[in-house]
Amino acid sequence: MRKSIAFIIISLMTVCVTAQNLYIGSFYVTTNTEEKLYGDGKDKWTERQVHISNLFRYEQPDVLGLQGATTTQQSAIRSKINSGLTSVLTYKLAQNILYNKTVELDTCNMVENMPEGSTCSWAKMRKDGKAFYVFNFCFSTENSIATSSASRVRTAIDEINTEGLPVLIVGDLGVNETKSAYNSLKAKYNDCFTTAAVVSAEYGTKNNFDLAANHGTERYDFIFASKTITVKAYGQLQSAYFTQESDGTYKRRQLSTHFPVMAKVKLP
Repeated sequence: MRKSIAFIIISLMTVCVTAQNLYIGSFYVTTNTEEKLYGDGKDKWTERQVHISNLFRYEQPDVLGLQGATTTQQSAIRSKINSGLTSVLTYKLAQNILYNKTVELDTCNMVENMPEGSTCSWAKMRKDGKAFYVFNFCFSTENSIATSSASRVRTAIDEINTEGLPVLIVGDLGVNETKSAYNSLKAKYNDCFTTAAVVSAEYGTKNNFDLAANHGTERYDFIFASKTITVKAYGQLQSAYFTQESDGTYKRRQLSTHFPVMAKVKLP
């Protein structure tokens, strides 16, 4: 009897510890219009959406911030991911933030007064009773606008997160990590790439549908976390698919012009 009680107590303690874990990501999808500007013109949304959905159905993130996607694309991704999943993991959208049923949504909205060319959505969420905020941004590629956008997001977080809850900030910075927009966010929040205990990220985060021609080490896509959050692991997903060309050969194609970036964190 004593052994049974001890086993139950240990099991409950284990559940309490692991229940605070959160798998979160950021993915720039690339709109139907934008895709025509890159690659060889054969990187079509009609083909990509199937492979994108298959990837995230497999990964099953708790929260995924989407950028560079129309509302139609967001809904398509959600619908296709849900296809075949159990009801427990069915995904919903809060603005452009995808989340599964292990996460409860309290409220969501858009950050007001963002500089022109930049956007940021936010959601207050809970997992296993732990409340936290997610901010999902997509900044202009103009350096000065990206800088002012980062400043506005920092201010907005202070305005919205009056309880001082843990915050996760994901998205496309518009510029790379050498710019002031990055430094502005990094000054207050941890960059999961640099603080994770385990990192799997070989390349930069942009490929413009042609990794061989656009190989680089610059990062444009980020996951930032409050310093109270433990960053356990960070990864860049490089899943791809193949199309058969007119000469009979096969070409490796990317899911988007950006790679998804993901982090496994522990809420305080």
